[in-house]
Amino acid sequence: MSLFNWGDLQLGRIPLRETFVATESGGGDGRGLDLEGQESFPPLTRAQVIARHDGINSLVPGQVIPVTFTDKPERNGYYTVKSSSSTYTEYLNEQVTADWKVSLDRTGSDAETDLQSRLTGAVRLNDFALAGERWHAPPIGHYGYYTGATNPTTMTRTGADGTITVYRTVPANTSPRWGCPPTAYLAGRVRVTTTGGQEVYGVDVPLATTGWSLTNGLINVTWSATGGGTLDVQTYTGGAYQAKPWSLFASSTIQVTAWDGATLLRNDPEMVILRLTKALSPGRLTLDLTLRRGSRIVEGYMQRGTQADLLKVQLNTAETFVDTSAQGYLTATADDSDGNRFACGSARTFVAPANGGVQKNTATAMDFWLGVSSTGGGGVTLDGNSGFEVNLTGWNTNGGAAVRVTTPVKVGVGAAQFTPNGVAQFPSIESVPFAVTAGTIYRATAWIRCATARNVDLNVNWFNNAAAYLSTSTVTNALAANTYTFYDGNLTAPANAATATVSPTVPNFPPVTDVIVVDEVRVRLPVAAGDAATDLRNQYIASMPEAVYGVRR
Repeated sequence: MSLFNWGDLQLGRIPLRETFVATESGGGDGRGLDLEGQESFPPLTRAQVIARHDGINSLVPGQVIPVTFTDKPERNGYYTVKSSSSTYTEYLNEQVTADWKVSLDRTGSDAETDLQSRLTGAVRLNDFALAGERWHAPPIGHYGYYTGATNPTTMTRTGADGTITVYRTVPANTSPRWGCPPTAYLAGRVRVTTTGGQEVYGVDVPLATTGWSLTNGLINVTWSATGGGTLDVQTYTGGAYQAKPWSLFASSTIQVTAWDGATLLRNDPEMVILRLTKALSPGRLTLDLTLRRGSRIVEGYMQRGTQADLLKVQLNTAETFVDTSAQGYLTATADDSDGNRFACGSARTFVAPANGGVQKNTATAMDFWLGVSSTGGGGVTLDGNSGFEVNLTGWNTNGGAAVRVTTPVKVGVGAAQFTPNGVAQFPSIESVPFAVTAGTIYRATAWIRCATARNVDLNVNWFNNAAAYLSTSTVTNALAANTYTFYDGNLTAPANAATATVSPTVPNFPPVTDVIVVDEVRVRLPVAAGDAATDLRNQYIASMPEAVYGVRR
């Protein structure tokens, strides 16, 4: 509710004070709606008034927008913009006003209107013979998604705005139709904010080079002063945004530490393109960042205006990866502490820099994408004290003894060292039980090393609700001596399973010399289908620009 108990008028993304009068007309080309009102400082802030003034003037004739009222909900629906204007008045140090007018044509309510997403363009030309995966994400509150005789598959992604449905393998040569209450249309939208958190409603708006944020509820992208200037790509997992800073290089000797200009090339609920400009003296560098509704990745395009040189985007802090650049992407070989693995790539051949990232050694332009491959359930670990950072609380031993050590560790400052007693069969260090659901697939991961070269198992033991043992699922590796190896396996809880334990285990009857050290032992939901690094790569290759139109049912 607006200040002083005024109703709210939501004109697309622009929040306004609801007007007393809504002038409607019939006949002719359709049913018209004319509105006019005033926004002022006070009671709003000056920045809010200016943003609404700019937003009104950014409305595009022919654009379909949702319009909702607090006190006149019968007028809620989808409207086509005919014209818009706003008069800005500044009373120095006293008052700022924006007297606005809009003229609209009613398309219809959500009960009588389909919204049609015209997915334009083609699959990105790429050097890896990839066909891409055609996908699309309508607003969170949509319903009745329709693509004709062939249905796409679906997945859900949970973000700061709620759970959004992403349609995968959308049939070619179709323009999906869907319904959505106008009051729900903005949920899950892409938006850009500027200094002070003020949302920017149009494109012809001054934008500060710092303090901006580009987000869709799944990804939040900002420019940070950390590390001398970094692109901070934050992914929403585990109920919060998890940071992953990247450094940009305009040449072999120039790291971008600040930008000279920022502007918007497109600013719609389904897609935003932000352009940053940096002087190179002579010439300049531009970086276009594109974010789409429902996407787990931010897309980038760097371009030099001068001679070809090195272009690079790389992680601030190096992470271990296997070089799969020949397949168009890179991803970490192990999860970070948030349960995520960095993922990045390009549609064109690139070199993998040492820290992980995308690099072209002699180029005037480079496309790339950045994100993470995220564990389902936000990376929530079911077993406790998985990193042994302080103690071994929550862990027991079977047939041996365990101590916490500070070296050798793989992640953080602690690990668990387990020594078999030389007599027991299958000695292990085992977590206390945690709850599971029968039939659910879980992901078991750990770093394990052994003082000798031999097989070591990572077991998940399943129990029923009476704590009776049911069975064991195993991930095994042949370890080289004194070498940490990453374990990663998807395991299904059997029928009647109610609890489980995770247990790094030395098979058979090992001698006391077969000492193992374990770190980051975790059981959680697996990476969701659609969020693996190769899925993100294929979705980038087929990221289709979208235009939304209203169609009567």
